[in-house]
Amino acid sequence: MRIAVEPGVREAWTSYLAQRPWDLFLTLTSERRTHPEALHKRFRYAVHQISNDLYGRAATRRSCPIEYVNGVERHKSGWPHSHALVRLPDVDLDHRDQFSLEHWQRWITETGGWCWLSRPRNQEHTVSYVTKYVVKDGELVLSDNLSPITDPRPSLPWSVRPGANVA
Repeated sequence: MRIAVEPGVREAWTSYLAQRPWDLFLTLTSERRTHPEALHKRFRYAVHQISNDLYGRAATRRSCPIEYVNGVERHKSGWPHSHALVRLPDVDLDHRDQFSLEHWQRWITETGGWCWLSRPRNQEHTVSYVTKYVVKDGELVLSDNLSPITDPRPSLPWSVRPGANVA
């Protein structure tokens, strides 16, 4: 779902999105001038590859379990960049055998631009950062499966697919 963000509603979006436990903060640029939708398509491709690896292709085909909010904006130069919040259900980022920031940062960068992946240190500040840049003539793109409840994280033990590639 694409949402144009008016400056007067930024605080509401920040409050709404900050209620979720976001696992990753992602910054993405393109190596050449491109359309913002092409950058978002590259982001979605990366999300689906991560989902295939963590949960298996069958699960991803039914419905990608990864939730995201992607803020896409053009630099003054006209080149687009994006800042995204990503939630990886049932993945413990403290265990490198489940998910490797370094591997996926390198892999996404190799798809045609620069990528930075990090874990949010402060949820509300990170969400505010994403919505701030969108207010400057950008847009928010929400994953279709973004849960309307505030904390959708199940209280089940971690359940990443055995043998997932975490290089």
